[in-house]
Amino acid sequence: MAIVRANVTASVVKWARQYCHYSLEEAAAKIGRPREEISRWESGTLKPSIPQLRKASRVYRIPLATFYLPHPPKGFSPLRDYRRLPSDVPREYSPNLVFMVRQTWERQQWVKQYLQDQGYPRVQLPGSGPPRQDTAKLAQGIRTSLQMDWSKLGKCAKRGDALRLWVESVENLGVFVFRSGNAQHEKIDVEEARGFVLTDDYAPFIFLNAQDAKVAQVFTLAHELAHLCIGEPGVSNLATRGSVPPGAAKIEVFCNAVASEVVLPQEDFRSFWNAVDASEPLKERIERASREFKVSKEVVARRLLDLTYLSQAQYVDLVDLFRAEWKQYQAKERQRLREDEQTPSPYRMRLVANGMQFSRLVLEAYQSGRVSGRDVSSLLGIRLDKIGRYASYARMQVFGGRDSI
Repeated sequence: MAIVRANVTASVVKWARQYCHYSLEEAAAKIGRPREEISRWESGTLKPSIPQLRKASRVYRIPLATFYLPHPPKGFSPLRDYRRLPSDVPREYSPNLVFMVRQTWERQQWVKQYLQDQGYPRVQLPGSGPPRQDTAKLAQGIRTSLQMDWSKLGKCAKRGDALRLWVESVENLGVFVFRSGNAQHEKIDVEEARGFVLTDDYAPFIFLNAQDAKVAQVFTLAHELAHLCIGEPGVSNLATRGSVPPGAAKIEVFCNAVASEVVLPQEDFRSFWNAVDASEPLKERIERASREFKVSKEVVARRLLDLTYLSQAQYVDLVDLFRAEWKQYQAKERQRLREDEQTPSPYRMRLVANGMQFSRLVLEAYQSGRVSGRDVSSLLGIRLDKIGRYASYARMQVFGGRDSI
């Protein structure tokens, strides 16, 4: 039987691979075809078969119909990169980060259109304009807007409870927050990105890397919120080492300063730190501050550096120590879960990955008959017959919709 070839556009096939940041070798390995054959698809000297094109569509996570377009699609731009990475970390986005940004952008387009159609107002966030404004003023505006019960935060026994309280407060502003990166196909190295933000007047989205410690995610959340307030999208990471190169990462430095004041107000922190017994080892004092303010030890160390309690050399040594401790903790925790055969609820994990606010909006649209169950399944990444069960984890009851479940 003759092989049926797909009449695809070569430039679109090449765009799809490059858009996902796969090399020819990586794409060939994932699709299961020789490198030379993938190269010929992209040059137009060979057309893929229909089954081969379907496999490429799954690998690149791009709809099959896209490959038949006359030109590569437009309308999606890569995020600006505000990170200051060590020299040994490549500046190219990994495929998993590319997929995550693209999926978030697609969800944002749906949410924005839906909210506009339903007559929702624009999201009102504190502050606006370039980063030359006063960091303390913007930080205070953010803390006021959050309307968080700070006494409740102090009573949180677990770091996860504190993070949930922060996330809920940010989502109450109209921001969509989701935490992902635990599933194998979603893993993004913390060194590459601790978070990113997509700005929008109706549907701003914040991503937090679930590979990071929960207390570290609190700082990232505040950092990304600062990006939103000044209208600057981007992929971000907490400062790594050394001074900032002239003219580089000014926005990142500004957002770090705002985030520090949001999660660790200078006046409160100074009062606490000055009251701590100075004869205690530095590491123990930092750990105490971390527990008190529900932030990471790295954030405390950064605050001490900014307030000149620490030298640059001390700060670098402490960060190396804290990151090594975190990696050891992660390894022990994975081993403990394997030994105990514990697996978190897949519904709860999916809810965290989608975000509570996004999940509830999609489910409300389904409940009101504005979207189909199949749309819900696609948007939330859950099976059609599991919508009701998923909704219960989102503290909702869903009945019916546009089609049967």
